[in-house]
Amino acid sequence: MVKNNKIKFSGLLSEMARKGDTYSTLSNLLNISESSISRRFSGEIEWTINEIEIINNYYKKDYYELFN
Repeated sequence: MVKNNKIKFSGLLSEMARKGDTYSTLSNLLNISESSISRRFSGEIEWTINEIEIINNYYKKDYYELFN
């Protein structure tokens, strides 16, 4: 899955900024803690396929636009 440094998440971070979303937004969307979101962005925890699908659907973007 997607792991490691924040540069890989520039699409997701850009989309979050465009919509005014925060880690809290993703936390509520995925029903996990904000610290879990932070750990995913830092690469400490991998994003699950289910989480990626939920995020892609929320932003109406595909994987490559958000996670690559």
